[in-house]
Amino acid sequence: MPLLFTLASGLFSGLSLLVKNPFVQKMLLFSFFLGVITASVTYLQSLVSPYISSNPYLAVGAYFGILDGISLYLTIVLAGFGVKQILAFMRS
Repeated sequence: MPLLFTLASGLFSGLSLLVKNPFVQKMLLFSFFLGVITASVTYLQSLVSPYISSNPYLAVGAYFGILDGISLYLTIVLAGFGVKQILAFMRS
């Protein structure tokens, strides 16, 4: 039992040293930011899709992939923004 506590204490002290590293902190913050962006895009798409599919004119467009096109466009724009942020992060 004391060996387990010693092992856990060593693991947590090593983890705390790792988290204090500014590079690791920036990576954690950036991954949290990307998670928030992904969740917000998915939420907005779920809000918009019923209105697009219920409109008779836009339903045909949705059938031909307008929602997929908008999702792909947003993914490309946000991925470009993410790459820009990663490059800015590497410069700092």
